[in-house]
Amino acid sequence: MKAWVVVIALLLVDAPARAQANRGARLEFQFSRVVLTSGDTLAGPVAVNLAADLLYLAQPDGTVRTLAPAAVAAFAVQGERPYPALANTRNARLPDPREIRLFLTLPWSRKRGRPEPVFFEQLSGTGPVVLLRRQHVVSRTVTLEGTGGPGTVTGVNFPGAAGTSGGGRGGRNPAPPAAAPTRYGTLIEMRDTYYLAFAQGGIQLLSAPKKDVFAAFPEYALKLQGYALEHQLDCNNARELADLVSYANSLAGSPKP
Repeated sequence: MKAWVVVIALLLVDAPARAQANRGARLEFQFSRVVLTSGDTLAGPVAVNLAADLLYLAQPDGTVRTLAPAAVAAFAVQGERPYPALANTRNARLPDPREIRLFLTLPWSRKRGRPEPVFFEQLSGTGPVVLLRRQHVVSRTVTLEGTGGPGTVTGVNFPGAAGTSGGGRGGRNPAPPAAAPTRYGTLIEMRDTYYLAFAQGGIQLLSAPKKDVFAAFPEYALKLQGYALEHQLDCNNARELADLVSYANSLAGSPKP
């Protein structure tokens, strides 16, 4: 999974790295076309919360309508707004306002529970197997390079060191200054998790995307390996993984020799 990484806060404290927090992303779009399970069609600015699996649709009168996956068949969106936590950071991913993204509601068993309607983004075209995605945000605390702790201070020349002039009495080097306090930064990443949906039913998590796609098409595994190698596909990249799945579907849909 490819991550968009930014440091958004520095904490000047001496504390161990905290455990990472994982939560579904909240994505916002200026335009949408929402198809309900009733057959009705709605439009307007939307936000999709992938932690709670809820769709928030802005109404002309200024109110917001909340839609659960069970009420939504699919929705197409365009004009993605930058993710709020990443919007003003130097390395933030800038969304393409022209890109159209398609989301579906599909039944999924979370942690081996009973299947329930869940939002998935469709990345590949129709076929025996469809590539899906869900996005989530990971935040964790990391030690910043060049601060406290052994081996973290770099590029420092102490007086009297080899190749420099000066030094203490008798030519001995003085003790190095005390290390600066360890600083920590909060690291935020937007991560992609991929799945395959099969025509006969069922959704499979791709723990190892390239390997798992090969396994989903065992009859064409060698051709898929050759295709991925020839085109130098990075299967942690959404677009390139979708290319591999689309090629696999074309092989599966072609007449048998």
